[in-house]
Amino acid sequence: MKDLTSLFLDLISFDTMSDENSSTYPSSSSQLLFADKLVDLIKEEGVEDVYKDEWGVIYAHINNGSEKTIGLISHMDTSPSLKGGIKNPRIINNYDGNPIKLNDKYVLDSGEFPWLKELINEEIIVTDGEHLLGGDDKAGIAIILTFLSYYLKKKDQFKYNLAISFTPDEEIGKGALHFDINKMKADVAYTLDGGSIYEGNYENFNASSVKLLIEGVGVHPGSAKDIMINAASLGVEFAFLLPKEMVPEKTEGHEGFIHLTEFNGAVERAVLSFILRDHDQEKLKLKKEILIKLSEELKEKYPKANIKLEINDEYRNMFDYFKNDMHAIDLINKAYINTENKINYTPIRGGTDGATITYMGLPCPNLGVGDFAAHGRYETVSLTQMRKMVEILKSLFA
Repeated sequence: MKDLTSLFLDLISFDTMSDENSSTYPSSSSQLLFADKLVDLIKEEGVEDVYKDEWGVIYAHINNGSEKTIGLISHMDTSPSLKGGIKNPRIINNYDGNPIKLNDKYVLDSGEFPWLKELINEEIIVTDGEHLLGGDDKAGIAIILTFLSYYLKKKDQFKYNLAISFTPDEEIGKGALHFDINKMKADVAYTLDGGSIYEGNYENFNASSVKLLIEGVGVHPGSAKDIMINAASLGVEFAFLLPKEMVPEKTEGHEGFIHLTEFNGAVERAVLSFILRDHDQEKLKLKKEILIKLSEELKEKYPKANIKLEINDEYRNMFDYFKNDMHAIDLINKAYINTENKINYTPIRGGTDGATITYMGLPCPNLGVGDFAAHGRYETVSLTQMRKMVEILKSLFA
């Protein structure tokens, strides 16, 4: 196996962007080609039990005779927000905190990105200003593969068997769609798919999606009095009635929100799409009730319009699981203590494959990989933190 830096540079040179408009799984053929590459890399290390299943999900197992198995999971795709496959990233040794010129148009500055101050004196890698770096989540893959190489040399010294999985399409919300805990064969697992390695996550939003469908009455505007029902106008009226402070741009931490994500409106038909998020299930329920009440009021006010509200629950907060079973958290806490690192647990203001996997029956918190400002041209990865995470994994399995 290559050293961690060379391996990471190799992995990010592959563009594995997922496609939210695709009807296939995985959503892009490049992910299947990348999966083949990863399987070959693992086989080259001498691992026999490794394969890509019919969905493009990779599973690998190394048994050292232990009773328990720890699983490590990362995803192969990169965000569709910006093209990946970067060939010319820049490595900065011992970063001094000064602004970084990515190209003639874009500058990375701690005034705009305060997390840069946390990376002073670290070895970092930045983009060319035109591509994703792909640290989300190829930093996770590189960390796992680097640890795998070490584990194989010292496996008799570890207390746990090792299971690995790499999944497609996480960035479009389908990373765990075909994940199989029976194929994973682990007792606990960790997704390596976060930011700073000094932050972990076992708490995420509860999530629901909502669509408001409005069918109006369209007639010629010259003879519309008391006849026309403008669906677009009703949609605007509905959106205006929503709580003004309960939006993403005005919330943080554990505060949930109602987020209008899309509005397509015309006289005869309007569709408003929302996502509802809250760490507290009861507070999420109250947000649903707000939308239900407002839609009923709109129906009463405009009886000639056809108004329908559709609510779908998406994923749950994994904290509801871990508050009763902290074994996976206790294991990683011990690893951080033994390596003299600190970990702070923060709530994810979003979802994670780990939540879905946890409720499948495999406890799966999330760990950081040293990736910052993912999904954009300012993405930065700390190679220093990636190396430290490899050492933390060594302690986790010891």
